[in-house]
Amino acid sequence: MMYQHRESEGSNTFASSLTGGQLSSSSALSSRPSSSSSSASSVRSWRTSKGPHRVFVPHSPMDLELGHRVRIMLPSGRISTGAIRFLGHLQGEADLHLGVELQTPDHGLHDGSHRGHSYFECKPGFGAFVPFHKLLMAWE
Repeated sequence: MMYQHRESEGSNTFASSLTGGQLSSSSALSSRPSSSSSSASSVRSWRTSKGPHRVFVPHSPMDLELGHRVRIMLPSGRISTGAIRFLGHLQGEADLHLGVELQTPDHGLHDGSHRGHSYFECKPGFGAFVPFHKLLMAWE
């Protein structure tokens, strides 16, 4: 049994055939004109704009630097955004932790200290320590 479908719109052509459970398809590229000036201006505006540029999901602590903006899951389960101020091991903790200065305060969180040791400085309630696996995304 053979099924064939052919569709044509301008220079776009799509054809597929199904024969005995086998599927093949071919497609011609569109002849839609591309605008190099609009893409150049969007790249230029991206590079000169202030704020975060490249969003990424870190796979390792080696992907991170102090100052990177991050989105994390707090111990309360709430998701928050802030900047990395510390990256390393906390006294008495086995996991690698991020010390994050949050954009907005969270009740019951830190000021950059953990168990009496100061790891970074921020206003009270604006600091959080989370293990690396609670990091959701980062950007430069």
